[in-house]
Amino acid sequence: MIKAKPIEIFCGTGGVGKTTTASSRAIYLAKKGKKVLLITIDPSQRLKEVFGLNDQMAGNPEKVTHENIGSSTPFEFEAMLMSPSATIARMIKTSSKGELLKNPIIKTLSRPYGGMNEIMAMIEVNQRIKTQKYDTIVLDTPPGKHFIDFLEAAQKINHFFDKSFLDLFKYLGKSFEGSRTQTLSKKLIGSIVTKGVKKLLGYLDKVTGQAFVEEFIDAVSALYQNREYFLEGLELEERLKIQSFSNWFLVTSVDQQKITQAGELKDQAIHFMHYDNYLIINKTLQQQIEQWNPNSELTKSLKESMSYRERKIKEFSKENFSRILEFEEILSDSPTEHVLKLSESWENTSI
Repeated sequence: MIKAKPIEIFCGTGGVGKTTTASSRAIYLAKKGKKVLLITIDPSQRLKEVFGLNDQMAGNPEKVTHENIGSSTPFEFEAMLMSPSATIARMIKTSSKGELLKNPIIKTLSRPYGGMNEIMAMIEVNQRIKTQKYDTIVLDTPPGKHFIDFLEAAQKINHFFDKSFLDLFKYLGKSFEGSRTQTLSKKLIGSIVTKGVKKLLGYLDKVTGQAFVEEFIDAVSALYQNREYFLEGLELEERLKIQSFSNWFLVTSVDQQKITQAGELKDQAIHFMHYDNYLIINKTLQQQIEQWNPNSELTKSLKESMSYRERKIKEFSKENFSRILEFEEILSDSPTEHVLKLSESWENTSI
C-alpha cells in the first residue's frame, strides 16, 4: 500500500478520470481512519456530480459520509469546491470588507476564470494545511495547462509583487497610518512615486475615469493589507517538493495520445516533483480482454488488436515512468458507485 502523506496531488489531462481517482483515494484513506479533506480546484467542478455537493457551499468544506453515498463500510471525510471569491472574503480583514467584496475589480479577479484562480487555490490549500485539522489533503487539480498554472502560482505572486507594485504598496502602507482627510486616490495620484506608477494611474484616469481609478486603488490596497496570505502561499510551492510531505499522482488512460500528453505534463512539472510520483493508468481492460472468448474471426482480430494496443501503451509507460499503478475499467452509470468501486483498488496498490 502507498503511504499517505499530508498532501496528495492528482493531475492529468481532461477525460482520464482524474477527479474520480482523487475521490476514490479520499474515500480509501477515510476508510482507514484518516482525517481527509478533498479539494477540487478544477473549475469544471465534477466533484459536485460525484458527491452531490452544494454550489452555495463552495469555498467551505462539506461532510461526506458512507450513508450519504450508499456505502456499507463506515467512513467520513470533508470535500470542498474551490471558490476564489470565498478565499478572498476570508482574507480581507478590514472594517469595509462588505464594500470591498463589491469592488468590480475584486469581483472580476475572484471569478473561476478571472485570472486569480490558481493563486487563490495556492493560498487556500496553504491555509487549510495550517489548521492542522487533517491528516491528508487530497487535491484534485485543473487539467493540463491549468495544472501547470497552479504550480507556477508562486511565480505569479512574485510577478504581482514586482517593483512597480511594491512602490505602490509602499506608499499605500504609509497612507494607512496617516490622515484620511483626502480620498486615497487623490493622495496617491498627488504623491511622489515612481514615474511608472504615475504613468499607469494617469493613463487609467484618462481612459476609464476617476471612478475606475478609485476602484483600482481600493482593490490594490485591500490586497496589500492582506499580503501575508500571498507571501505565505509561496511556502507551499517549496513544501510540495519535500518527499515526506507529498505524493504526486499523474492520471492517464489506455490511450496513446493521453499517455503522450501525460509524459509532456510530467516534463513540465518535473522540477516541482520528487521521487514519490506515480503514473496511474486508469480504465485498463487487460483482465476483461483475457476473459473474452470471441467466436468469430472479426472479434478474434479485435481482441488481438486491443490486447496489442494496451500492451504497447504499458511498455511505453514503463520506459518513461518508474512507478506505475493500474486501475481497471469500472462499468457503472453512477459516478458515485464508480468512485466507491474504484476506492477498493487502492488496497492492492504497491510498487
